[in-house]
Amino acid sequence: MSCFVNDDDPFPADECLFADTFSQESIYKLMGQELKITQIFGANLGVAAPVWESAIQLCRYFEKQRVEWRGRRVIELGAGTGVVGIVAARLGADVTLTDLPVTLPPLEANVCANMPSSGWPASPPTVLPLSWGEDHTKFPSDWDLVVGADIVYLPDTYPRLVDTLAHLCKKNTVVYLSSKMRNEHKAPGFFEEHLPSRFYVQLVHRDDSENINIYRATLKKDQK
Repeated sequence: MSCFVNDDDPFPADECLFADTFSQESIYKLMGQELKITQIFGANLGVAAPVWESAIQLCRYFEKQRVEWRGRRVIELGAGTGVVGIVAARLGADVTLTDLPVTLPPLEANVCANMPSSGWPASPPTVLPLSWGEDHTKFPSDWDLVVGADIVYLPDTYPRLVDTLAHLCKKNTVVYLSSKMRNEHKAPGFFEEHLPSRFYVQLVHRDDSENINIYRATLKKDQK
């Protein structure tokens, strides 16, 4: 079953509320781009299903900073619905979106649904599986930007996430991570202890109302 919900409407259609699995199509206007994103809610996708507020805020931060995307190589970790990476690709970046294998079919569908009418400005976005700390060495280390929105929520994964970021960032890459600062998930500890063990970390944006931080990080020279 599917239902259409405009992003301005806070209440989804009633028939979707109690379905075991349902899809919700929403429109987002970010960085001058209009995206049509389908979110598939069900037991299999879990946290990969929704568009998280951290992703919206990261896009708005990039817009405010007037980030230039054309010609830049970007990889998104834990892409989920793909909002951040898709916007970057529509603005001319060469984008690779990654997540766990189970999340890739709906992610690929969102990529296809948001191809500009004139075609992708650069190469079409690539969608690939990536399990942190396991197969990250299959990826190159020459990205311009690594981005992630709300991917810091499982403490057991933090060392593997840092290992993956360190591998991806060996060529002067800049990391931007937007995160809900959940104390119960020890998110502050990731940015105060785990990430600084190998990266220079700077808080560049704070939203008190949503408890969301955006961090900029670069790999320490002795780690390259």
